[in-house]
Amino acid sequence: MDDDNDNEDPKKLSLSREIKFMMYGFGDDPCPYTQSVALIEDIVLNYINEISLSALNMGKKGKITVEDILHLIRHDTKKFGRAKELLISNDEIKKARKGFEEDKYHI
Repeated sequence: MDDDNDNEDPKKLSLSREIKFMMYGFGDDPCPYTQSVALIEDIVLNYINEISLSALNMGKKGKITVEDILHLIRHDTKKFGRAKELLISNDEIKKARKGFEEDKYHI
């Protein structure tokens, strides 16, 4: 899969490359239709924008926290569960890295 983002505005966020890989991973063609990728990208970016704006209006002014995002998705059990799982994994990775760095300096 080649990168279609070469001629686009560098400031514009593009997830098309990752979406192509995800679509293929979920059973789509290795080279999905450009329109399909663009539609999914539009849906994803709109969702991220909506969640971000909602979270921005919830908590501390001008700041988005993990708790704000979790509060917004709390009724969607799949998203909430996945978010919690990723947060736990992130903590475990941080602890493992910290332990590795401590061991490296004590050897």
